[in-house]
Amino acid sequence: MKHRPVREDYRRWLDAQRAATSATARGQTRAPATPAQPELPPSLPFAGYVVWFPLRRAYLDIRFDHQRFAIVTQSVETADAAFYFDHFDAAYGHATDIEEPCLILYAAHPGGPVRVAG
Repeated sequence: MKHRPVREDYRRWLDAQRAATSATARGQTRAPATPAQPELPPSLPFAGYVVWFPLRRAYLDIRFDHQRFAIVTQSVETADAAFYFDHFDAAYGHATDIEEPCLILYAAHPGGPVRVAG
């Protein structure tokens, strides 16, 4: 297992999860989704890891631009158009380069439940 620093966006999400769990244990109702604890998409259309921008509800897409002969990254609105990574390390590498809050989501199989991986 590789040791890599925990991304700040993921750390905030984990802290919000712990706060929500402790509030529920004290009998309080769950608070609505916040930027630190966004409502996750219920499923993903493909299996793998995807970088998700919770503030804009957008996904990372990576494509080869034949005009510029370069690989370009952009955000897309739907999970169908997003780029899916086979390995967490690849998604993590791209997520660390992004200057906007993002989470790495994972689905084990197409249409499967989503969990936050990083």
